[in-house]
Amino acid sequence: MSAPRVVPMEISTQLLLTTADFAGTAVFAATGVLASSRRRMDWIGALVLAIVTATGGGTLRDLLTGQLPVFWIRQPLYLWIATGTAIFLLPLLHRIRFPERALLLPDAIGLALYTWIGCEKVQLLGLPGIVVVLLGVMTGTAGGIIRDVLSAQIPNILLKGELYAAASIPGAVLFVVLQSLNVEPHRIAAACMLAVLAIRLAAIRWHLMLPTIAEDSDSGGTH
Repeated sequence: MSAPRVVPMEISTQLLLTTADFAGTAVFAATGVLASSRRRMDWIGALVLAIVTATGGGTLRDLLTGQLPVFWIRQPLYLWIATGTAIFLLPLLHRIRFPERALLLPDAIGLALYTWIGCEKVQLLGLPGIVVVLLGVMTGTAGGIIRDVLSAQIPNILLKGELYAAASIPGAVLFVVLQSLNVEPHRIAAACMLAVLAIRLAAIRWHLMLPTIAEDSDSGGTH
């Protein structure tokens, strides 16, 4: 099977993508450090959690699309950004006790950034819109899932009714729709990220939940 066709990118779009990619790496690395502090991990554990959180979603995306070696091997600066973020934050965590909900805001920002980044990188390969949506959402959510699993937490995406992946999906769909309408790339980026961020923050602020499948109370009985 031939490799996906790579679509050329304007310099301004490439700069925006690279900047957002590095910012997302730092933000998600920060969520890994915050999660490690809640579980009272040592510095090595915190560093590992920061790196896998920052690189997990993009690694899975690159593996599924055949972009090998994966992005952080091609460009080790991602590892240095994640490591530097962890080293900067770890001393602060010894002096400042962050509230339990401190993880939610940077996680929402990282979700928004990585959803758009995932969509942008996948569409550059010329793949169908539904694949762009799926891998965009995967890029946005996979790092947080790995972080939560390694820190012995139930991933947000699996919490009953939690608007996590459901916040990412509309942003990814909006990306594909605007792309098909030939909207300017920076406007697509802003719309996609703002949609994800707004939905996720609204869900946190007002405790918005998805409807769940009702369990039949008589299902265990005889008929």
